[in-house]
Amino acid sequence: MAELVSRRSFIGGVTASGLLLAGSAFWKQPAIAGTLGAQGAQGASQIHIEFGNDPAREMTVSWSTPGSAANPRVVLGTPQGGSGLTIPAETLTYTDAIDGVETYMQHARIRGLQPASSYVYTVVSDGATPVQGTFTTAPVGRVPFRFTSFGDIGSGNPAWSKSSLNGITATSQIEQFNPVVHLLNGDLSYANVNQESMPAVWADFANNTQPSAMHTPWMPCLGNHEVEAGNGELGYNAYHTRYALPGNRSSQFGGNWYSFQVGSVLFISLDNNDVVYENDGGVYPGTTNGPYLLGYSGGQQEQWLARTLRQASFDPTVDWIIAYMHQPAMSSSSSGSGSDLGIRKSWFPLFYACGVDLVLCGHDHDYGRSYLVHGTDPGTFLRPTVVSFDTDLVDTSRGLVHVVLGGGGTSSHDDVYGPPDSSYGNDDGQLTSQIYTTYPQAYKAPANETELATWSAVRDPNTAYPWGIGVFDVDPGGFPGDQTSITMTYYHTPAATTSSLYPAPLVYDAFTAVKRRRDGQLTGKTPAQRLPATA
Repeated sequence: MAELVSRRSFIGGVTASGLLLAGSAFWKQPAIAGTLGAQGAQGASQIHIEFGNDPAREMTVSWSTPGSAANPRVVLGTPQGGSGLTIPAETLTYTDAIDGVETYMQHARIRGLQPASSYVYTVVSDGATPVQGTFTTAPVGRVPFRFTSFGDIGSGNPAWSKSSLNGITATSQIEQFNPVVHLLNGDLSYANVNQESMPAVWADFANNTQPSAMHTPWMPCLGNHEVEAGNGELGYNAYHTRYALPGNRSSQFGGNWYSFQVGSVLFISLDNNDVVYENDGGVYPGTTNGPYLLGYSGGQQEQWLARTLRQASFDPTVDWIIAYMHQPAMSSSSSGSGSDLGIRKSWFPLFYACGVDLVLCGHDHDYGRSYLVHGTDPGTFLRPTVVSFDTDLVDTSRGLVHVVLGGGGTSSHDDVYGPPDSSYGNDDGQLTSQIYTTYPQAYKAPANETELATWSAVRDPNTAYPWGIGVFDVDPGGFPGDQTSITMTYYHTPAATTSSLYPAPLVYDAFTAVKRRRDGQLTGKTPAQRLPATA
């Protein structure tokens, strides 16, 4: 067996269009056995892993092959005991509606693993060079761990529209911060704005993220740029072929939304394309019209979310609930899309009622954090009510914090925010927010209303550092009923260049969310009934 390598080792490779993304010139970590450049026509590429329904005991290894592979499989072992268990892979394919290219993806679902344990796996098919990787399963119980988050990364290849070299930087930063899981808040490859070459853009995205995603689960949600005209009824064929995600018990919409638990944190991935008023999907070739997906699930996603949140409110192992999605409900960006009433109507009553703590988004290519909010201001477009103006320590038993993390690596960035509006009788510099309040709308129509962004706490207007990553550290506390916390640190990053792909990220913002552990109190309480963390 090839020499084992660490979880943080990297694979070198070349993108579909020939741009070097990894290797001795760029990546500083050693390559593992079977680099992409040495695999030949039959080698595996675009390798990534995803949690199964139980992240402590299930992992899926996914990869692409140039065509139909003979006996695709994963051989599993441990760093201490070598390998021996073989898991056959399921092959999924789709043919791109525009260029006719067929994509082959292999998915090996591994079950029966041990929590918080390291494994070595080898991707194998007959006649192909094996490729080796490692992963660590999620912990169970109340243990400290780290996760990271951003959206809008792009392919890492600046030859493609909406992509920049900072997509490469972002991949390396995930490994730098070494999380248990990375939340990818939609708009992954931006293939749908490169319509003549969508499979090639996806390949560049997946090969760029592979050095991290083959060791660390990157758990995505759907964004508007995952909607590809012609590729399935919803435009999701590429996404569904490439990712084997936890189930949601839907026979029609599996993988569109899902949840998973790591330690005492429940993560919920939502598809905002189902509820958002803004019309901003993929464009049909030769037209200016894109598919408008508002209401496509017929309420199934909302019903699933209500069940999931209510179950969590009675689960004594869940201290924290984190929802992540693409389009924001609250954004003070003036050069981006802004806020959306559809999200506020569909999700936020459930978030408030069931104690969601953090909501993480992308879409607007900047950074913005809300104050602690709960409920709505009367006479407004369901504007969230601020319940605390503290920006350092927030007690989420009283409400939630909404964070826009849309600077993963896309070439376009916003960083311009709504100006103060004196018509509100405001003299404290409070920003305004544009907001979508009607539907249906013309494709890519601008927001139609404005509101005073009373909820806007922190923004990052530094255009010299337009990219960034959120790093979240979970402290479970020490005993039943103790205070538990999540500290978020936001790092922003300057532009990468071919001679400097890894500019150092700098801390821009930080705050700590606190609450009481739920093993020391009755379950099934509303946030208002639960004991405040500061009591």
